[in-house]
Amino acid sequence: MKALAAQYASSGDPRAAETYEQAIAAAPADFPLRVELAEYFWHVGERERGNSQMERLLRLVPDNPKLKAHYGVNLAEQGRYVQAAEQLDAARRDGFDGADVLYYLGTVLWETGRLDEAARRLRDAVAKDPGKAAARHRLGRLLIFQGKPAAAVVELTRAAELQPDAVEVLLDLGRALEASGDVSHAEATYRRALALAPDTSLAHYLLGTLLARTGRREEAAEHVTIYRRAFAKEQEARFRSGSRQAELNLGWTELKKNRLAEALTQFTRHPDDAEGLRGAAQALAGLGRHAEALRALERAVLLEPENRALKYELDRARERSAKK
Repeated sequence: MKALAAQYASSGDPRAAETYEQAIAAAPADFPLRVELAEYFWHVGERERGNSQMERLLRLVPDNPKLKAHYGVNLAEQGRYVQAAEQLDAARRDGFDGADVLYYLGTVLWETGRLDEAARRLRDAVAKDPGKAAARHRLGRLLIFQGKPAAAVVELTRAAELQPDAVEVLLDLGRALEASGDVSHAEATYRRALALAPDTSLAHYLLGTLLARTGRREEAAEHVTIYRRAFAKEQEARFRSGSRQAELNLGWTELKKNRLAEALTQFTRHPDDAEGLRGAAQALAGLGRHAEALRALERAVLLEPENRALKYELDRARERSAKK
């Protein structure tokens, strides 16, 4: 049963959840199996069900710091920073305090406004693993935010040495250098970032404003103009992406309420999107328009040929169509 549940999960078969629950009922002490079910729910976007599984499991094994850390990381990825901090700090206090746990804990503490604690945990992460560039980068950014640019330069310089092609690290290092008064090195760092990624709008903005402050207004204007054009394009892309996801989310909500026509309206606004086509197929099938549902799934698979869940749904739709 356990192997079958894992097979269903890997193929995107919706029978996975029920099969996992049957396997858990047969082996209630198999805690890794419960974790697999939680991870399956998280993977398919059913976060509340995944979280509920982990909460139940933690009630059964409250002294398992590794489990608390695993849950904390997932809560952080869901944007539930307060709860994530509780789980990660509990894991740390219980002795599960590796660099990754400390890095995530520092990150979520910053998100909740606990800046001094965040800095301590990020420093702990660096002490545990001096080569962890992400921890040094995050600590450097926090130090800039706290108005400590000289200390930030130390961490960001080391992060840039560990990841010499990381544009975001270079831009933050440039900001720290500039705030520390080292304008020439800040300018060189911004230019290095632009050499790696010439289309990065923020790099043009930072370099342009630095040049303007140092009297080189003609070159500054060139960079600021590039920034404005690039920023406008990025904002438009973000708007489209946000609008797309909002419409798809509304479509899934309408589908769960069995408001099929309303769901179909949202999904059909995205005829070249695999998720939109999948949702449209489900709405069409519910409306009895099975041939159209089948065509929608076929197009979705063409767009995402490696998506096993879509292939499974298409196979099932074809089987149902053959029986009619």
